[in-house]
Amino acid sequence: MPTILNAASITHPGQVRQSNEDSIFSFVRPPEQGNPLGLLIVADGMGGHLAGEVASRLAIETIQKEMQPLFAVSSDGAATKPLTMLEEHLRTAIEKANAIIHQYSLQHPDEAANLGSTVTCAVVRGEAVVVANVGDSRVYHLHQNELSQITEDHSYVARLIKEGQLEPEAIYTHPHRSVIIRALGHEPGVEVDVWTLEFGIGDRLLLCSDGLWEMVRDDQIKQRLTNSPQLQAAAQTLINDANNCGGVDNVSVIVAELISHDNEQ
Repeated sequence: MPTILNAASITHPGQVRQSNEDSIFSFVRPPEQGNPLGLLIVADGMGGHLAGEVASRLAIETIQKEMQPLFAVSSDGAATKPLTMLEEHLRTAIEKANAIIHQYSLQHPDEAANLGSTVTCAVVRGEAVVVANVGDSRVYHLHQNELSQITEDHSYVARLIKEGQLEPEAIYTHPHRSVIIRALGHEPGVEVDVWTLEFGIGDRLLLCSDGLWEMVRDDQIKQRLTNSPQLQAAAQTLINDANNCGGVDNVSVIVAELISHDNEQ
C-alpha cells in the first residue's frame, strides 16, 4: 500500500531562559519523488555563554551535511541501501559532529571549553526507522496506542536507575538529574547508540529535548500524540504543555507519522 511520511517540528526557549540552545532539523522527501524518506534531528546544546547554541548548531549542520548525499534527488542512496548501511552512515555522521564540536572547543577555550550537545536522530525509510542517540534527548514510538521510549538517557541518574540504585521517579526529582555522562564534544570520540525498528501505517514518532519530557510525563505525551489528528497541533500542544508546567528549559519536538496514500489530508 502506498504510504506518505509527514512531520511537524517546533522549538521554543521556554519560560525561564532568554536564549534557545536547542536546534532542530526536519526533512521529508516529497511523495512524488518516491517512497517515504525523512531525516529528523533534535540537538540540545550546553556550555558557557552562547556555547550551547554553537554546539547544537554544529551538530545539526554536520549530520545534515554528512547525510545529505543519501537524500539528494539525483541519488536514491537512502532508499536503496541496506538498513545496516544506513545505521553505519548515521553513526559515522554523528561521530563526525562530535569531532567537529570537540575541535571547536579546543580552538575557543575562553568561551567554549565546556560546550557540548545531545543529539537524537531518526532516518525514516518506508516502514522502517533507524534511530541514533547521544545524551538525554529522546525518541518515542507510538504504535497501536502504546508509547515506547526507544532511546536510553545517557545521564548519571539514568545510569543509577538502570543499575537498580534509584527508583524510576528519580529521573524527574534527583538533584543531579541534569548531569550528562555522554554528549557530543566532550571527548575526541563518542559512543553512539543505534536502533532499527518497524514504523507502520498509523504509527507516530516523537523526537524531543529534555525540556519536554522533564516537564510532561509519558502518559500525557501519549495522550497528546494519540488524540491530536493534526501533527502540527500535536507538536504545538506538547510545547504548550511543557511551558504550562514551568518551561524551565528550552523545549523542542518533532512529530512524524506514516499514513496510507488514501488517507492523505
